[in-house]
Amino acid sequence: MPRRSLGAALALGLFAFSAMFGSASVSAHEAWAPPETQARPGLVGLDLNLQIETVSPAGAAGVPNQGVIVKRYLPRGQWTSQGAGGAGHRVASGTYQLGFRGANILEDRSIEVGGQLHSTTRYTFESAKSGTWVQTLSSGQQVLSGHFTSAPSQPSAEQMLAPSTNAGLHVALIIKSALAPQLPPGVYPTAGLVLQTYALDGTMNLQGFGPGNLNSKGTFSYKRLSANTAVEEAIQTSDFFSWPYTMVYTFKTPNSGTWYQSLNNGLIQFSGTFDTFPR
Repeated sequence: MPRRSLGAALALGLFAFSAMFGSASVSAHEAWAPPETQARPGLVGLDLNLQIETVSPAGAAGVPNQGVIVKRYLPRGQWTSQGAGGAGHRVASGTYQLGFRGANILEDRSIEVGGQLHSTTRYTFESAKSGTWVQTLSSGQQVLSGHFTSAPSQPSAEQMLAPSTNAGLHVALIIKSALAPQLPPGVYPTAGLVLQTYALDGTMNLQGFGPGNLNSKGTFSYKRLSANTAVEEAIQTSDFFSWPYTMVYTFKTPNSGTWYQSLNNGLIQFSGTFDTFPR
């Protein structure tokens, strides 16, 4: 590649990263120095919400298989994390280093306190605040992946989009996608609307509209994990089944966003958009 073209490519990559992180941008030296030699502040002050969609091997013990992990990036190469949604989630902390693997790819190499658990997480940004992630644990023996969003660790009132509870709300879920590799086609809904109504006593009612969407009821718990992300865990009961589910809400406004649900431990994975309004 001619020298002028190489310089233009590096400048373009750095510009893309600076636009991606705004005030959390980094210098040219930090951007292109060997990643293993220094930690950089590109993610400091952010929570990265890691929505778990696939785990390999399936059902791997000792790691979460559904829900969301929220990793908070702190100064001086420190991090903390928490999660919710099914078994395997825990509070953790440690140190990290960041390295570029392309104009929109950032790699996090982390070591947990105690030095026993090492992980490599690769973030591929599809927009300034979201994209996909792949995390490798135990020297590649366990791999988690999904979509992520970022949110400020210390949000202002205007940036706090996720409510502290969904009790007292209607939530209208639009089904945009449904995956169930173990089930034959036609036995589960792939589109439609489910109106979920949440009571203060921890019970809920569900009204389904569209082919295959049933009326049901259940009990639920809800936990806000970051400024824009919350997890709901429920037992949903109809005339035909009584199954658990974990649902991740990603709020784009105070009353709307996207949702991802793992029904019956991943038997069916639903996703789509939602709106909320008071009962």
